[in-house]
Amino acid sequence: MNAYATLNVLKSAAVLDISGSGDDSRLLMLLENVSRQLDSYCDRHFFTLSAARVFDGDGSAALRVPDLISVDTAGLRTDEDGDREFETTWADSDYLPDPANADPTGGHDLAAPYTKLAVDTEAGARSGFPSGMRRVSVSGQWGYWRRLRTASESLSARADSVQKSLTISDGTDVEAGHTILVDSEQMYATGRGKDGLRVERGVNGTTAAAHEADAPIRIYEYPGPISEAALIQAARLWKRRDSVFADSRASHAFKGLDPDVCQLIAPYRRLAL
Repeated sequence: MNAYATLNVLKSAAVLDISGSGDDSRLLMLLENVSRQLDSYCDRHFFTLSAARVFDGDGSAALRVPDLISVDTAGLRTDEDGDREFETTWADSDYLPDPANADPTGGHDLAAPYTKLAVDTEAGARSGFPSGMRRVSVSGQWGYWRRLRTASESLSARADSVQKSLTISDGTDVEAGHTILVDSEQMYATGRGKDGLRVERGVNGTTAAAHEADAPIRIYEYPGPISEAALIQAARLWKRRDSVFADSRASHAFKGLDPDVCQLIAPYRRLAL
C-alpha cells in the first residue's frame, strides 16, 4: 500500500481546491491507484519493497536483477544441487552490486538503482552463479531508489505490533498518503484524528512490531516528477466526474495517461530491449 503524493496536496488550492473531508477515502484510493498506474507505465516501482526474490542462473559471473536498493545481510544464497533449497550463503566479499556508482541510498536526484550483481572474482571465493532454474535467492530492498527524511514528529507513546492508531508528538509533518518508517517497519498513513495517526501496519514486505516511545518517524520521498505526475493524473481523473457525458472528442479527453504525465515520467521509464 503506497501513494506517490499526499492527500493534503491533492486537495490543496493549487490542485483540486477541496476543503471538505467527505471524499477523503476516495481521493486517497485514487492516489494509490494512480501510483500503481505509474509503476505499470514505467515498468518499475518507486516505493521500497522488502522481499526475497528468486532468479535463474546461467553459470556466468553476472546476474541481472530488477531495481535493487540493497542486499540484506547474508541475503544472497544459492542452490548448488538443484533441490530447491538455498543452502549456500554468500559472503559480502563474494559479490558486488553494479553499476558501481549507482548510489540508490544516496537520496539525491541523480541516484539510481543497482541492476546487476557481479561475482567478485578478485576478493571472493566464487567464480560464477550456479546454472539452472531458480538457483539464486536475493533478499533485500527493491525499488528505484530510497530517500528518507526525518519527520518533525516522533512516537510519544509505546505502540504494540497491532494497533493502527499511533500517538505521536505535536506537528503536522506526517500526512495521509505518506509511507513512514519506524525502526524497520514501514507503515502507510491513512489519516489523522483525535485518536492519533491512523496507519496500515507492516506494509511493503516489512513486519509489524512493537515500538518504544520517542522512536523517530522517517518519511519516504519519491522523485519529484513522479509525485507531480501522480497529482496531475489523479486530478484529471477526479475532474472527469464533471464531464463524464462530454463529447469524447473534446480536448480534455485522453485515453491512458495524460500526455503531460507521460512527458514528466519518460526519463524513468524502463524500456524492453
